[in-house]
Amino acid sequence: MILSMDLAELFCRDCIAQQPALKFAFWGGLSLAGTLFSLWRTRTAFIHARLIADLPTSRVRSASQGLAELAGLARAADAPLSAPLSGRPCLWWRYRIERYRSGRRGNSWVTVEKGASEAPLALDDGSGHCLILPEGGEVHSHRVKRWTGQQRRPSTADATTGSSLLGTLLGQRYRYTEELIADGDPLYVLGHFETDDGGRLADVRSLQGDILRAWKQQYPALVADHDQDGDGALDAAEWEAVRAAARREARAEQRRRGRQPAEHRLRKPDDLPLLISTLPESRLGRSLRWRALGFAVAFLVLGSLTAWLFGSRFGT
Repeated sequence: MILSMDLAELFCRDCIAQQPALKFAFWGGLSLAGTLFSLWRTRTAFIHARLIADLPTSRVRSASQGLAELAGLARAADAPLSAPLSGRPCLWWRYRIERYRSGRRGNSWVTVEKGASEAPLALDDGSGHCLILPEGGEVHSHRVKRWTGQQRRPSTADATTGSSLLGTLLGQRYRYTEELIADGDPLYVLGHFETDDGGRLADVRSLQGDILRAWKQQYPALVADHDQDGDGALDAAEWEAVRAAARREARAEQRRRGRQPAEHRLRKPDDLPLLISTLPESRLGRSLRWRALGFAVAFLVLGSLTAWLFGSRFGT
């Protein structure tokens, strides 16, 4: 192929200098993109690892508003979910379906479908419950299962048989990967913590406005309740009475909400990561440090290759 390059050509300065422009643009651009990607992943993994190491673990009941780290047990926030491939009950899932492809340049697994749940789950640390909103988060789970099959969508029975290697030898063309968080799993989370204090923070004027809008949608009933002179309309004095009644209703609603327990939530911060893991904090931090080191090595290798390619092409 016109874009192919072997090792001998790669390390031949004259060969690189004389390459067709399209071929050099392909390999030079690919090398540069890999260098920038490796740098970005190095920085991301390092930031995540430092956050885990530096941020103290808080209790749900006493956690400060803002960036927080919590640890406890995973609990259902609503009705439990079912994993899309295996049908197993869970609180969160992520899956990937790959197809085995043979070609002139080798064999490989190609992703044909993937997805992840965004339904909230809860964390219980003994001092309270916190709702975890996983959208946009980086999730690490110890419950990872891989198996193979002959159909794009596996049957539930397929999830208990076969390994990737055995399935490939038997001619099975699809590989499935499923990650779960189950009820009772240890759970570590790092993200933006916020508490909804219900009526203690509710704005009476806002509640009054909501009540008035709802009443106006039932205008005949509103007139029947507050038309004192019987003329079929509400004058200025009668409207003032309506507003006073709405204000009393708003204060009653505020008191009612104030008696409800506070609701704690943890979501992705605007400019920082949301980390959710069933792995211990120490193991997760170690894994991220190794990831940062791996991408740093890739950055150095690809950066050197990029410098060699461009230096060979445009150097004197």
